[in-house]
Amino acid sequence: MDNLLLYLLKVSAGTILFYICYLIFFSKETFYLRNRIFLLLTLLLPTILPALKFKVISESVLPMEPVNAIDSMIFSGNSFETVMSNTISFNSFDYNRLFLGIYFTIAGLLLLRVLISLISTRRIIKKGVVKNSKFPKVIVTDNQLPPFSFFPYAVLPVEEYTSGKYSDIIDHEFAHIRQGHTFDLLLSELFIVFQWFNPFVWLIKRSIILNHEYLADHVSLSSNNNVKEYQYKLLNIQAELKHISLAHNFNSLIKNRIIMLNKKPTLKYAKLKNIIILPVIAIVAYAFATPEYQYVTPANDPLAIYQPPIIQQKEVKGIVINEEGKPLEGVNITSTGTMGNAFGATTGNDGRFSLRIEQDDASLLFYCRGYKRLTLKADFNKEISVKMEKDPEFKPPAGINTNPPSAQRPVQLVAIDGVITDKSYNDARKELGYDMGITNMIRDKEATDKYGEKGINGVYEITTRKKALAMGLKPPFPRLAPEDYPTFQGKGRLSFSDWVAGQVKYPAEAQAKKLEGWVSVNFAVELDGTITNVESTIQIDRILSDEVIKAVQSSPKWDPPKNPDVDEPITSGIMLKFKLPDQILNEPPFVVVEQMPSYPGGDIELLNFIKNNTKYPEEANAEKIQGRVIVRFIVSTEGNAEGISVLKGVHPLLDAEAIRVAGMLKGWKPGMQGGKPVNVWYMAPVTFSLPEPEKAIPLN
Repeated sequence: MDNLLLYLLKVSAGTILFYICYLIFFSKETFYLRNRIFLLLTLLLPTILPALKFKVISESVLPMEPVNAIDSMIFSGNSFETVMSNTISFNSFDYNRLFLGIYFTIAGLLLLRVLISLISTRRIIKKGVVKNSKFPKVIVTDNQLPPFSFFPYAVLPVEEYTSGKYSDIIDHEFAHIRQGHTFDLLLSELFIVFQWFNPFVWLIKRSIILNHEYLADHVSLSSNNNVKEYQYKLLNIQAELKHISLAHNFNSLIKNRIIMLNKKPTLKYAKLKNIIILPVIAIVAYAFATPEYQYVTPANDPLAIYQPPIIQQKEVKGIVINEEGKPLEGVNITSTGTMGNAFGATTGNDGRFSLRIEQDDASLLFYCRGYKRLTLKADFNKEISVKMEKDPEFKPPAGINTNPPSAQRPVQLVAIDGVITDKSYNDARKELGYDMGITNMIRDKEATDKYGEKGINGVYEITTRKKALAMGLKPPFPRLAPEDYPTFQGKGRLSFSDWVAGQVKYPAEAQAKKLEGWVSVNFAVELDGTITNVESTIQIDRILSDEVIKAVQSSPKWDPPKNPDVDEPITSGIMLKFKLPDQILNEPPFVVVEQMPSYPGGDIELLNFIKNNTKYPEEANAEKIQGRVIVRFIVSTEGNAEGISVLKGVHPLLDAEAIRVAGMLKGWKPGMQGGKPVNVWYMAPVTFSLPEPEKAIPLN
């Protein structure tokens, strides 16, 4: 809706600029055909230019998107099976909807007026008597109307026709018909419907009609050089007669026409002013067309670093309420997206949430125990209110506390640099901002010994960044804004994937061996923009991973963060898929989607399959090695587990077996985003446990 309002404002502004140009430079000149063209362009070009997109080659840069805090995948037991809900209301009054409602109502009424005028004009013509059936057609009517034309008819009142002195009038109306002036008039009426709020559009219609009359008068006088007689003819037509709004009336705008009839022709050299049209078009195009920036590094300095401008972040804000309209605490909200572009938030005791999103097509997933799950499209234009419904089929597991989250959650104490505060942990983090340093959580006796009974539920000890640095500690830098991140050739880190994909070639040796699969490479971007610590993170043949590593290592320098306080490198990564015979796909898997992948039979069957197919390595069994391995993999659009890696390992022997078992997982129902299957990250546990030794039974 905001886009429509913005578009209407752009069109109106462009129309005004064109029309002012017409009034200043052209309206008093006798180049009527040129004026007709310019007036039509005044309507058409401002409508077209804002919808156009043009490429702009730029050497400036944009900061990259912040790296997502979600860096691991969730098991489907905690994922979202979502349904669409229509119980959405808006927390604040929606002025956009009001304005659009008014706009379309008035536009509809004006369009109805045009249709009524067309029907009325057609009815007058149908009731008249045809005197000339050839083009242009002459109709004589009994209605008390001035002579008028409406393509392809010239309509004369019976009094004018019987007098026999209508040759000038016929010539005039025939000029309107032959030059197609009716279509200009209809076009101006449609633009009034479209821009009724713009007073200049109404003035443009008047100027179009007036210019039509000048053109027709010029044709009439070419066969009758008696200007005075023609002027008397105009004055003798009864001015009080009702005009036809969608037709050209012979006696319209008489004063202006008489002035122009007596005006000397404009000198030919004045045509040079026509060139003014070009800069006006250029100005409107520059101001209102949509640029698509293409950022390039200069050929003479391929490693140059440029200062990045600020990028606008998008944020979704809202409140979640229950069926009674009360704020709902503890609702998990997650945005769909790929790695680094999916974000999460939880509602507080006031039910409110705030979530930054980078992808325009992202959906929001709402989940709360005991309530139906929701999927909604992200809306950046307003604060939303989401109403969640109780799930009648929900049955809490035995032993689970069913009280509201606010009643369940103990209140932890927060101490900042040793000073106890009354702030929550989240509020403290938000308030500290860039001074957020190191957090240490202490519990039980340690907490009560240090803070007394106030610390019975645990204490968050926060050491501010300033104090931590003074103590010689190295807290991680809190990256809170786009200027805290490095950029690559004027764009975000995702553009680096595109660049690497363009550098990588499918190795001939890999094609010969029929090698394919996902390659994941992590790397660090140092403060000076160089790439270090390049390494593969997925088990795959070195022929493929080395090709990507080589491309990453050949990267030009990145642009450093705009924020000079950033004092540490940042780790990032890319994923490409090699697919035979020679495709290299740059389609990063999603982290969260509207419908997460599901294994046949659900999580229980998944765990049973893993349990039944896992073979305890003999060496690990002999050495009494046990533990829980978390494997991470991609559920492909074909329903297979691909790109398997160990997220949390125990021992190389157990890790390798977990990878082998995960590679056997097939037949998944793939994840869905926007109604289409997509690749989605997933994780699952593989537990290795040895049998408990039998306890000796004492002999009596």
